[in-house]
Amino acid sequence: MVFDDKNADQAQSLREKMSGVRNGLKVITLASGKGGVGKSSITVNLAIALAQLGIRVLVMDADFGLANIDVMLGVQTKHNLTHFLRGERRLDEIVHIGYDGVRFISGGSGMMELLRMNEGQLSKVMHGLTKLDMPIDYILCDAGAGINDNLISMILASSETIIVTTTEPTAILDAYALIKTIVKRDNLHPLHVIMNRAESKKEADHVLDGFSEVLAKHLQKEVNRLGHITLDPEVPRSIKRQTPIMISAPNTSFARDIRSIARELLELPPQKEPGNVFSRLFSGLRK
Repeated sequence: MVFDDKNADQAQSLREKMSGVRNGLKVITLASGKGGVGKSSITVNLAIALAQLGIRVLVMDADFGLANIDVMLGVQTKHNLTHFLRGERRLDEIVHIGYDGVRFISGGSGMMELLRMNEGQLSKVMHGLTKLDMPIDYILCDAGAGINDNLISMILASSETIIVTTTEPTAILDAYALIKTIVKRDNLHPLHVIMNRAESKKEADHVLDGFSEVLAKHLQKEVNRLGHITLDPEVPRSIKRQTPIMISAPNTSFARDIRSIARELLELPPQKEPGNVFSRLFSGLRK
Protein backbone atom coordinates (compact mmCIF):
# COMPACT_ATOMS: atom_id res chain seq x y z
CA MET A 1 0.00 0.00 0.00
CA VAL A 2 1.26 3.48 -0.87
CA PHE A 3 0.54 6.07 1.78
CA ASP A 4 0.48 9.25 -0.35
CA ASP A 5 -0.01 12.98 0.29
CA LYS A 6 -3.78 12.58 0.36
CA ASN A 7 -3.44 10.02 3.14
CA ALA A 8 -1.04 12.32 4.97
CA ASP A 9 -3.59 15.14 4.76
CA GLN A 10 -6.22 12.82 6.24
CA ALA A 11 -3.95 11.96 9.15
CA GLN A 12 -3.12 15.63 9.70
CA SER A 13 -6.81 16.53 9.66
CA LEU A 14 -7.51 13.92 12.34
CA ARG A 15 -4.60 15.14 14.46
CA GLU A 16 -5.98 18.68 14.32
CA LYS A 17 -9.42 17.51 15.39
CA MET A 18 -7.91 15.47 18.21
CA SER A 19 -5.81 18.41 19.40
CA GLY A 20 -8.65 19.54 21.60
CA VAL A 21 -8.50 16.38 23.72
CA ARG A 22 -9.16 17.23 27.34
CA ASN A 23 -6.18 17.19 29.65
CA GLY A 24 -5.14 13.78 30.91
CA LEU A 25 -7.10 11.72 28.34
CA LYS A 26 -4.96 9.26 26.39
CA VAL A 27 -6.08 7.64 23.15
CA ILE A 28 -4.08 4.48 22.47
CA THR A 29 -4.44 2.40 19.31
CA LEU A 30 -3.56 -1.30 19.45
CA ALA A 31 -2.57 -2.58 16.03
CA SER A 32 -0.80 -5.53 14.41
CA GLY A 33 0.80 -6.21 11.08
CA LYS A 34 -1.17 -9.44 10.68
CA GLY A 35 -4.27 -11.04 12.12
CA GLY A 36 -4.36 -13.87 14.63
CA VAL A 37 -1.73 -12.51 17.02
CA GLY A 38 -4.12 -12.06 19.95
CA LYS A 39 -4.54 -8.29 19.71
CA SER A 40 -8.23 -8.16 20.61
CA SER A 41 -7.80 -10.47 23.60
CA ILE A 42 -4.94 -8.30 24.83
CA THR A 43 -7.01 -5.13 24.34
CA VAL A 44 -9.95 -6.44 26.38
CA ASN A 45 -7.83 -7.83 29.20
CA LEU A 46 -5.52 -4.81 29.31
CA ALA A 47 -8.58 -2.58 29.67
CA ILE A 48 -9.77 -4.66 32.63
CA ALA A 49 -6.28 -4.64 34.20
CA LEU A 50 -6.17 -0.84 33.91
CA ALA A 51 -9.66 -0.59 35.42
CA GLN A 52 -8.52 -2.73 38.34
CA LEU A 53 -5.77 -0.17 38.91
CA GLY A 54 -8.40 2.56 39.16
CA ILE A 55 -8.14 3.85 35.58
CA ARG A 56 -11.39 4.65 33.79
CA VAL A 57 -11.24 2.97 30.37
CA LEU A 58 -13.28 2.94 27.19
CA VAL A 59 -12.59 0.36 24.46
CA MET A 60 -13.60 1.10 20.88
CA ASP A 61 -13.80 -1.89 18.58
CA ALA A 62 -12.11 -0.35 15.54
CA ASP A 63 -11.54 -3.60 13.68
CA PHE A 64 -14.10 -2.31 11.21
CA GLY A 65 -16.19 -5.03 9.59
CA LEU A 66 -14.72 -7.82 11.75
CA ALA A 67 -15.59 -6.48 15.19
CA ASN A 68 -15.65 -9.00 18.03
CA ILE A 69 -15.04 -7.15 21.30
CA ASP A 70 -18.66 -7.58 22.40
CA VAL A 71 -18.45 -11.33 21.68
CA MET A 72 -15.28 -11.64 23.74
CA LEU A 73 -17.02 -9.82 26.57
CA GLY A 74 -20.07 -12.08 26.29
CA VAL A 75 -22.33 -9.06 25.86
CA GLN A 76 -25.11 -8.75 23.29
CA THR A 77 -25.20 -5.12 22.19
CA LYS A 78 -28.31 -3.56 20.72
CA HIS A 79 -26.55 -0.59 19.16
CA ASN A 80 -23.12 -0.23 17.59
CA LEU A 81 -20.96 2.13 15.57
CA THR A 82 -23.11 1.84 12.46
CA HIS A 83 -26.07 3.38 14.32
CA PHE A 84 -23.90 6.39 15.14
CA LEU A 85 -22.66 6.79 11.56
CA ARG A 86 -26.24 6.57 10.26
CA GLY A 87 -27.28 9.31 12.66
CA GLU A 88 -29.65 6.97 14.47
CA ARG A 89 -27.90 7.22 17.85
CA ARG A 90 -25.57 9.64 19.60
CA LEU A 91 -22.12 8.28 20.42
CA ASP A 92 -22.88 8.19 24.14
CA GLU A 93 -25.97 6.06 23.39
CA ILE A 94 -23.89 3.23 21.91
CA VAL A 95 -21.48 3.02 24.85
CA HIS A 96 -21.96 -0.16 26.90
CA ILE A 97 -20.47 -1.15 30.24
CA GLY A 98 -18.65 -4.45 30.79
CA TYR A 99 -16.54 -6.07 33.49
CA ASP A 100 -15.06 -3.84 36.21
CA GLY A 101 -16.78 -0.81 34.73
CA VAL A 102 -14.91 -0.91 31.41
CA ARG A 103 -16.92 1.00 28.83
CA PHE A 104 -16.89 -0.19 25.22
CA ILE A 105 -18.31 0.58 21.80
CA SER A 106 -19.12 -2.32 19.51
CA GLY A 107 -18.04 -2.01 15.90
CA GLY A 108 -20.86 -4.12 14.52
CA SER A 109 -19.38 -7.28 13.02
CA GLY A 110 -19.79 -7.73 9.28
CA MET A 111 -21.08 -4.20 8.62
CA MET A 112 -19.82 -3.33 5.14
CA GLU A 113 -20.41 0.39 5.60
CA LEU A 114 -17.72 0.39 8.28
CA LEU A 115 -15.26 -1.10 5.81
CA ARG A 116 -16.15 1.72 3.40
CA MET A 117 -15.80 4.40 6.05
CA ASN A 118 -14.47 7.62 4.56
CA GLU A 119 -12.24 10.30 6.02
CA GLY A 120 -15.13 12.39 7.28
CA GLN A 121 -16.77 9.46 9.06
CA LEU A 122 -13.54 8.34 10.72
CA SER A 123 -12.88 11.90 11.80
CA LYS A 124 -16.39 12.12 13.23
CA VAL A 125 -15.86 8.95 15.29
CA MET A 126 -12.40 9.84 16.60
CA HIS A 127 -13.33 13.41 17.42
CA GLY A 128 -16.57 12.28 19.07
CA LEU A 129 -14.69 9.87 21.33
CA THR A 130 -12.65 12.67 22.87
CA LYS A 131 -15.76 14.77 23.47
CA LEU A 132 -17.80 12.13 25.31
CA ASP A 133 -19.25 13.55 28.51
CA MET A 134 -18.10 10.58 30.55
CA PRO A 135 -15.37 10.00 33.15
CA ILE A 136 -12.69 8.46 30.91
CA ASP A 137 -8.91 8.43 31.38
CA TYR A 138 -7.86 6.02 28.61
CA ILE A 139 -9.44 5.13 25.27
CA LEU A 140 -8.13 1.87 23.79
CA CYS A 141 -8.86 1.46 20.07
CA ASP A 142 -8.68 -2.15 18.92
CA ALA A 143 -7.73 -1.58 15.27
CA GLY A 144 -7.86 -4.02 12.40
CA ALA A 145 -4.84 -6.02 11.32
CA GLY A 146 -2.75 -5.08 8.31
CA ILE A 147 -2.07 -1.69 6.76
CA ASN A 148 -4.68 0.62 5.26
CA ASP A 149 -5.44 4.33 5.05
CA ASN A 150 -7.94 4.48 7.92
CA LEU A 151 -5.67 2.49 10.21
CA ILE A 152 -2.67 4.76 9.62
CA SER A 153 -4.81 7.86 10.10
CA MET A 154 -6.20 6.48 13.35
CA ILE A 155 -2.73 5.58 14.59
CA LEU A 156 -1.29 9.01 13.84
CA ALA A 157 -4.26 10.70 15.50
CA SER A 158 -3.71 8.67 18.69
CA SER A 159 -1.59 9.68 21.66
CA GLU A 160 0.50 6.54 21.19
CA THR A 161 0.32 3.10 19.59
CA ILE A 162 0.88 -0.44 20.83
CA ILE A 163 2.05 -2.92 18.19
CA VAL A 164 1.13 -6.51 19.05
CA THR A 165 3.16 -9.30 17.47
CA THR A 166 4.32 -12.83 18.17
CA THR A 167 7.68 -14.57 17.85
CA GLU A 168 6.69 -16.06 14.48
CA PRO A 169 8.82 -14.70 11.60
CA THR A 170 5.77 -13.74 9.53
CA ALA A 171 4.27 -11.76 12.41
CA ILE A 172 7.60 -9.97 12.98
CA LEU A 173 7.92 -9.08 9.29
CA ASP A 174 4.38 -7.72 9.16
CA ALA A 175 4.92 -5.73 12.36
CA TYR A 176 8.06 -4.25 10.81
CA ALA A 177 6.12 -3.26 7.68
CA LEU A 178 3.47 -1.51 9.79
CA ILE A 179 6.05 0.34 11.88
CA LYS A 180 7.91 1.37 8.72
CA THR A 181 4.70 2.90 7.33
CA ILE A 182 4.06 4.77 10.58
CA VAL A 183 7.63 6.06 10.81
CA LYS A 184 7.54 7.36 7.24
CA ARG A 185 4.62 9.61 8.19
CA ASP A 186 5.68 10.55 11.72
CA ASN A 187 8.99 9.38 13.13
CA LEU A 188 8.16 10.93 16.51
CA HIS A 189 4.91 9.02 17.06
CA PRO A 190 5.29 7.03 20.33
CA LEU A 191 5.35 3.29 19.68
CA HIS A 192 5.24 0.37 22.11
CA VAL A 193 5.54 -3.32 21.30
CA ILE A 194 4.06 -6.36 23.04
CA MET A 195 5.46 -9.81 22.24
CA ASN A 196 2.61 -12.29 22.60
CA ARG A 197 2.62 -16.10 22.88
CA ALA A 198 6.29 -16.42 23.75
CA GLU A 199 7.50 -19.81 24.97
CA SER A 200 9.41 -18.04 27.73
CA LYS A 201 10.74 -14.66 28.81
CA LYS A 202 14.09 -15.67 27.37
CA GLU A 203 12.57 -16.26 23.93
CA ALA A 204 10.62 -12.99 24.08
CA ASP A 205 13.72 -11.02 25.06
CA HIS A 206 15.77 -12.65 22.31
CA VAL A 207 13.23 -11.85 19.59
CA LEU A 208 12.66 -8.33 20.93
CA ASP A 209 16.42 -7.71 20.98
CA GLY A 210 16.71 -8.64 17.33
CA PHE A 211 13.58 -6.71 16.38
CA SER A 212 14.80 -3.58 18.17
CA GLU A 213 18.18 -3.79 16.43
CA VAL A 214 16.55 -4.01 12.99
CA LEU A 215 14.27 -1.05 13.73
CA ALA A 216 17.18 1.05 14.96
CA LYS A 217 19.41 0.13 12.01
CA HIS A 218 16.93 0.46 9.15
CA LEU A 219 14.34 2.91 10.46
CA GLN A 220 16.31 4.79 13.11
CA LYS A 221 13.34 4.20 15.36
CA GLU A 222 13.30 3.15 18.98
CA VAL A 223 10.17 1.48 20.31
CA ASN A 224 9.31 0.95 23.95
CA ARG A 225 9.29 -2.72 24.92
CA LEU A 226 6.06 -2.72 26.89
CA GLY A 227 6.32 -6.37 27.81
CA HIS A 228 5.72 -9.96 26.75
CA ILE A 229 3.00 -12.55 27.29
CA THR A 230 3.86 -16.23 27.58
CA LEU A 231 1.78 -18.99 26.04
CA ASP A 232 -1.15 -19.88 28.25
CA PRO A 233 -3.64 -22.68 27.45
CA GLU A 234 -6.28 -20.84 29.46
CA VAL A 235 -6.57 -18.10 26.81
CA PRO A 236 -8.54 -20.07 24.16
CA ARG A 237 -10.73 -21.50 26.92
CA SER A 238 -11.60 -18.03 28.18
CA ILE A 239 -12.46 -16.93 24.65
CA LYS A 240 -14.79 -19.89 24.24
CA ARG A 241 -16.45 -19.01 27.56
CA GLN A 242 -16.74 -15.38 26.38
CA THR A 243 -15.27 -14.29 29.68
CA PRO A 244 -11.98 -12.32 29.72
CA ILE A 245 -9.16 -14.20 31.40
CA MET A 246 -8.63 -11.34 33.86
CA ILE A 247 -12.05 -12.27 35.23
CA SER A 248 -12.20 -16.05 34.71
CA ALA A 249 -8.59 -16.94 35.60
CA PRO A 250 -6.83 -13.94 37.21
CA ASN A 251 -3.96 -16.05 38.58
CA THR A 252 -2.74 -17.46 35.25
CA SER A 253 0.52 -16.46 33.58
CA PHE A 254 -1.41 -14.50 30.93
CA ALA A 255 -3.20 -12.44 33.57
CA ARG A 256 0.04 -11.78 35.45
CA ASP A 257 1.76 -10.65 32.26
CA ILE A 258 -1.16 -8.37 31.38
CA ARG A 259 -1.05 -6.78 34.83
CA SER A 260 2.67 -6.18 34.39
CA ILE A 261 2.05 -4.53 31.01
CA ALA A 262 -0.70 -2.34 32.49
CA ARG A 263 1.65 -1.15 35.19
CA GLU A 264 4.41 -0.51 32.67
CA LEU A 265 1.99 1.50 30.53
CA LEU A 266 1.21 3.63 33.57
CA GLU A 267 4.92 3.64 34.53
CA LEU A 268 4.14 2.20 37.96
CA PRO A 269 6.61 0.22 40.08
CA PRO A 270 6.29 -3.59 40.23
CA GLN A 271 3.26 -4.67 42.21
CA LYS A 272 4.04 -5.73 45.79
CA GLU A 273 0.60 -5.46 47.34
CA PRO A 274 -2.95 -6.43 46.33
CA GLY A 275 -4.53 -4.48 43.47
CA ASN A 276 -7.03 -2.65 45.69
CA VAL A 277 -4.13 -0.69 47.18
CA PHE A 278 -3.43 0.82 43.80
CA SER A 279 -7.08 1.53 43.26
CA ARG A 280 -6.86 3.79 46.29
CA LEU A 281 -3.75 5.45 44.91
CA PHE A 282 -5.74 6.35 41.80
CA SER A 283 -8.91 7.30 43.66
CA GLY A 284 -8.31 10.93 42.80
CA LEU A 285 -8.99 10.13 39.14
CA ARG A 286 -12.59 9.28 39.99
CA LYS A 287 -13.41 12.73 41.26
